Amino acid sequence: MHKISLELPSWLIWRGNNQWLVQLAIRSGAKETRANGELDGRLKLSIKAPPIEGRANQAIMQSIALAAGIPTSRVQLMSGAKSKHKSMVIEMSEEASDSLAKQLASIGH
Repeated sequence: MHKISLELPSWLIWRGNNQWLVQLAIRSGAKETRANGELDGRLKLSIKAPPIEGRANQAIMQSIALAAGIPTSRVQLMSGAKSKHKSMVIEMSEEASDSLAKQLASIGH
């Protein structure tokens, strides 16, 4: 088993089987899509897209995929489809832990 960095943020959780759980606190309808630190153990993410007809959820998945350098098909909404608190699963190897945390925290920067 590989060693996971103990310095991972609380919002990024290794689930095994090449799956990372990302817990998000969302603000939709923002001026720009951008990660803004943490809120209650979740990555704060402002999304430009409005929360209409799933547009914000799609923009979140696209932003995560772009930041992680993976296809959007490897990012899935696990919970919170109509909530400001969302959980997403990213299909990515365990070895990506340190770079994944930095990539997600720098969305829009």
